[in-house]
Amino acid sequence: MIIKNVRLKHDEQATVLSARCKIRKIGWDTVYFRIDSAKHDYVYADASPFAAALLLPAMKQGEDLIIHGSISKQLYAGMQTIMSEVASWDIGMKPIKIKADTLVEDTHQPHKTATFFSGGVDSFYTYLKHRNDAVQADRIDSFIFVNNSFDIDPRNKELWDHSLQNIRAVATEEHIELVLVESNINTHELLAPIVSWDYIHGGCLAAVGLLLRRAYHKIYIPSTHSETQQIHWGTNLALDTHWSTETTHFLHDGTEATRLNKVIWQISKSPLALKHLRVCYKNTKGTYNCGTCDKCLRTMTNLYIAGALEKAETFPHQLDLDLIAKTPTINDEHGGPIFHNENLAALEARKLNPGLQKAIRASLDRTKATKSSRLDKLRDKVTYLDHNYTHGYVYSILSSFFGKKFA
Repeated sequence: MIIKNVRLKHDEQATVLSARCKIRKIGWDTVYFRIDSAKHDYVYADASPFAAALLLPAMKQGEDLIIHGSISKQLYAGMQTIMSEVASWDIGMKPIKIKADTLVEDTHQPHKTATFFSGGVDSFYTYLKHRNDAVQADRIDSFIFVNNSFDIDPRNKELWDHSLQNIRAVATEEHIELVLVESNINTHELLAPIVSWDYIHGGCLAAVGLLLRRAYHKIYIPSTHSETQQIHWGTNLALDTHWSTETTHFLHDGTEATRLNKVIWQISKSPLALKHLRVCYKNTKGTYNCGTCDKCLRTMTNLYIAGALEKAETFPHQLDLDLIAKTPTINDEHGGPIFHNENLAALEARKLNPGLQKAIRASLDRTKATKSSRLDKLRDKVTYLDHNYTHGYVYSILSSFFGKKFA
């Protein structure tokens, strides 16, 4: 893969950092990051963001990453470590060569601290945990919220608008700066057909942080899993710190707590979190949290165990035991039954709600493995070929007919 022509454009509306990138077998794409023009002095205009985002896709393709431009010298070393770690995961990632025209040490002195914030359990936990840190430099000054498939399907405008409204409300109430970043780096047309978001989201988040590194000396990446639950995942205790530069440090935060502990220790005690918490990505019938999917149900169980379900304003206040029993636990090798088993163990230890315990066991018994059928594999192959050789033409036609229901 090749990165060239890194350019910064600034006008009254927006500041845009872009590059021409050779991602497909045929053709070039313009990859961009856009923020409000008022934040133009946050942007570091080099190739580092593009290098971070494209490292794992290049490894998946088995192609050297050629960078015509400069990147941070420390980032370059860190990417070598990340490459070695990911190559050891046995997920089809191949070691490659990273060739940059120039390696430069960052010398600016940023002073702010930020966290990626989506309004979910992990990001709320990180914010609340650092809210009253004794060291001022550890307290969070800014929320970074990114569009275009980083957390929400870009075709689901209703969920985006609702989520942004809630995150603005949190930022306003807490006097926290909200930095909105728009990018096409993980749209379906660019990276999704090459490698799963499960693996590349860490590099894409790091890319956004690297974009903004003139402002931030520390950027928290909220953990999904505790230290004892670490798995092969894009944001990982073994990876995140290695996206750092000489003056901007990435921290994989929150591994001291399991998901249930995050709810018990912080979420359940925060009226702010209980008012705005969002974990659902389905947005069924326009609801903020559908209350019926596997992720909603296990989060509601977290809240029930913490004694806070009736206080949670964005969820139903009653657990439907029949629904829990009938809903298969999703086993996608990236969390799967871990969270349900944690809830079950906590209920058993507290001798709480035998009916709920029975329902969770039934859900675990129905565990649904997300193994691809032959049809799925054929579709993935067609999508990959469409992406690489016809510039996503087939996908664009089908998406125009089926909208956000087409994936």
